[in-house]
Parts: sequence; structure tokens; C-alpha cells
Amino acid sequence: MVSMYHRNVQEGIIEFGRQYRRFEKIQGGKTPIHICHPTKKFVILYHPDVQFITKYGKRYIFEILDSELKDQNLIIANIIQACLSPNTSKVFFIVPREKDQDKVKDMAVTIVAKLQDLGAQKKEIPRTVAVFYILKNEAENPESVKRVLEVSARDRGVTI
Repeated sequence: MVSMYHRNVQEGIIEFGRQYRRFEKIQGGKTPIHICHPTKKFVILYHPDVQFITKYGKRYIFEILDSELKDQNLIIANIIQACLSPNTSKVFFIVPREKDQDKVKDMAVTIVAKLQDLGAQKKEIPRTVAVFYILKNEAENPESVKRVLEVSARDRGVTI
């Protein structure tokens, strides 16, 4: 069960994305991304909280980390799934407190660097991975989340 914070942030991100014409599709958590094994018929279905798909097929993934912050394994799983998703250009993690940014950023930096170390091509890894915070009192409704994203998103994030 998702929290009210999670739901409001998710709906606010969707509303934010709808104002841009460059996105052909905006999907909120129901449509999975297929992460396929390179040689076997094995597929992992990954359900990001929100994904924007551009007219050229590039994907922007948004993951809202709220209850997951209590379990490091869940954070790592979200980072890996987002980074392994095909045609992903940008990945954004949203956390409810500014102090949570460093924890998620450090994990994401470690995972992305290790993927590159293991030989993953730059085109296979998202070119932007960022962590933003939206405070719980700012996420009272989707409209307030949309306003935060429009006005001050650049000031609230750290990019890897």
C-alpha cells in the first residue's frame, strides 16, 4: 500500500509531464518495463512509479523512495532496475527529506560506477541519474508537487 505522500508525488509528476509536448507517453506505475536477458527467454518486469517516453523512444524514469528508505536492499533494487531499463535516458529518485539525498546518491554512484567498471557501454547506462527531495508538507496534493517541480526542482537535486 502506497502512502498519501507517494500518491500525491506520483500524480504531481504525471501532471508536470503532461505540460510538455516532447513526451509521447506518460505512464504511472501500471505499465511495466521489460528488462530482457541477453540470450535466454527470461524477462524481469519493472514497474517504475512514473515514466515519460519521448517521441524518439527515450525513457525518463521517476522513482519515489518513501518507505523504501528503511531498507537498503529496496533502494539498491530500484537503482539497478532503473539503470538496466532499455532506452533510459534519465533517472530521477525522489525522497521526502533533504538528508536522504546523500544516502541514495552514494548508492547510485556506486552502482553506476560499478556497471561502467564491469564494461557496460555508456549508451546502455542512463546519461543522467539525479536525486531530488520534495518535503512531505509540500506534497499535500498533486498540484503543490507540480508547482515545486516547476519552480525549484533544479535547486533541490544532486546529479550524478
